[in-house]
Amino acid sequence: MLNQIAVSIIIPVYNAQSHIKNCLNILLNQNFEKQIEVIMVDDASTDSSCDIIASYNLQNLKLYKLIKNSGQSAARNKGLKEAKGEYVFFMDVDDTIDQDSLKILYSLAKKNDSDFVFSDFKRMVGNKNQRSNTFNYETDKIFYRNDLLLNMQKEIHNPSLGHLGLFGCNGRLIRNSIIKDNNINFIEQLRYFEDKTFGWDLFGKIKNAHYIRKQLYSYYVYPNVSSAVARSISLGFKVSYFKLVANSIKKGFENFSLSQDEIKRLVDQGLIFYIITLLVSYSRSLELGKVERKYAIKIRRKLINEILADSEIIHAAKNYLPSNKESKWIPKAISFRSRLLLEFACNIRAKQVIKKRSIGQE
Repeated sequence: MLNQIAVSIIIPVYNAQSHIKNCLNILLNQNFEKQIEVIMVDDASTDSSCDIIASYNLQNLKLYKLIKNSGQSAARNKGLKEAKGEYVFFMDVDDTIDQDSLKILYSLAKKNDSDFVFSDFKRMVGNKNQRSNTFNYETDKIFYRNDLLLNMQKEIHNPSLGHLGLFGCNGRLIRNSIIKDNNINFIEQLRYFEDKTFGWDLFGKIKNAHYIRKQLYSYYVYPNVSSAVARSISLGFKVSYFKLVANSIKKGFENFSLSQDEIKRLVDQGLIFYIITLLVSYSRSLELGKVERKYAIKIRRKLINEILADSEIIHAAKNYLPSNKESKWIPKAISFRSRLLLEFACNIRAKQVIKKRSIGQE
């Protein structure tokens, strides 16, 4: 039965042999009296990941193998399909959670009948936590429908929130029936923004969310390791993918009492926001030397040419409301259809982001 298991923990795995034992030891030693299942989905690893997982031989540890490398979205979708818990909890194999994390999150979920529970998290670079708190909430907070709508609108209008807003999946406890009843899943074509599209669809459906001001999840950053951005560059990101993101935003806002004109305005705003985010991330990877330069410049230029040829994007850029002076020239360059100005503006913004992140400000 679905509710015999309290929490299904879903973990995509790809060539993670050096992290698996630590991850499983943390999960299997949680201070949590309820039943859990750990679902690890191997994305066609070429190392010993599967052998290490299988060696544990535990009833509540499930291993599923994808035939070919398909990305985190496909792995998470397989995990969702198999999950039998009342709630699901996503994490990456190289991240960690506190010993009481599941106990605290689940207790809050049951106490408040919450569809979604999340906490602050640590952003770890080596052994150093770069953030004392992630979210701009001074105390624990429950979000009801009006609050959810307000935060969805903030996510659209404040790019500085970025992935730090409500929209993510790792470290969040989510009611499984909401996902299954509404057929919410990750868009498998996407290797970037996939958690965003999942979040937009999900937040249109939930009745409430609960935030706890404790750092219960540790997200590890490896400056010298290829990022999701680098992988998306290698695979090529298309304008049609931005339209998939925009459609998820639309699905989210359609569940609220908003006019079609207002939804269109918000979708256009979000479309340009995510274009800016990806272009700046591409440029940042170039600046940091995380990608092969000539190839990455070629891929970025191809994407920019697609963007500048799309009349829907040009129209959205003309109406874009930037939240800060750093980003205003990127939508202007798009609306002017100027490739050179757009590349220049992205490079400048990327350098600003690198500087801020080096001191933990962004």
